[in-house]
Amino acid sequence: MKYRYLINGEEVENIVTPEWSDDLNNFANTFSFSTYSTYEVGSMYQILTETGETVLKGIITDFEQSETNVFRFSGFDCGFYINQNEIIEQFKKIPISDAIKKLCQNYSIPFGNIPEMSATVTEIFKDKKLSDVFNQLIEYAKTKGCIKDVYSTCAQGRFEILPYQNISDLTGDMSVFSTQSQKTINSPSIKVSMQDLRNRVIIADNSDKNRTRVTISDSTSINKYGLLQEVETIDTSKTNNISKIASDKLKTLNKLSKTINMSMLGDYRMRKGVIMPIDCELYGVQGDFLITQSKHAIDGEVENVSVTLEMRD
Repeated sequence: MKYRYLINGEEVENIVTPEWSDDLNNFANTFSFSTYSTYEVGSMYQILTETGETVLKGIITDFEQSETNVFRFSGFDCGFYINQNEIIEQFKKIPISDAIKKLCQNYSIPFGNIPEMSATVTEIFKDKKLSDVFNQLIEYAKTKGCIKDVYSTCAQGRFEILPYQNISDLTGDMSVFSTQSQKTINSPSIKVSMQDLRNRVIIADNSDKNRTRVTISDSTSINKYGLLQEVETIDTSKTNNISKIASDKLKTLNKLSKTINMSMLGDYRMRKGVIMPIDCELYGVQGDFLITQSKHAIDGEVENVSVTLEMRD
């Protein structure tokens, strides 16, 4: 795949070693590149496919000069402003989707696809990063059952909340993974861990004077792995039935985690929020895996991608 690179809307040819990366736990995608020309911090940077599809659109925030006439630039998409702004905002019985859109408008962040989240929020957000508020609102919406299996991205130059996407024809998946060709796949690392497993969940209601709480546990898991407990205090005036919250939480946490790190010949569609299938008998890995992190690096006309994946249920 060949890419086109634009700075302030003008196509440039002398881009060297461009890279970009994303992470499910970060609103901002990052990029960097070297060039023999100088550009001002604050310049707009865009990566396009040959067909004109935007891969990433952002702003140059930093540059450094390592040698004569060689400059390294780096920056972020508009998630940078979500991560950097501290806010003071108050909402009263406003749908979560409307609250998110209003925050985007108030802080000049373009937004695109925001799913309908009809559950309402009444809260004062003070001295908090906008990113923390977005995370809190999205978590409210998940608890209320408004959304599920979604991720946030700003890669297109606007904030969006999108559903996970299944893509079965990615470079590096299935048969390519199985062949272990050094030209396509390098050093797959597979890790299974119980460190994040929790087999007892206690949910306490801090809006109830009697301090109602619900405990749900899995005795089979406790006998096998030992007791691992999660405690969470919530305000049920803002969330769903407390028993359902506990049950859903236990279902999510009561399992071993399986992650894969690997590098391969790339595909720009290999990005956070994408689910890819892997079937490799040699490593005993089979199933659907969610890309949680990706890093793309261009060397000449070769695109290499490093990804971190988590196994889906």
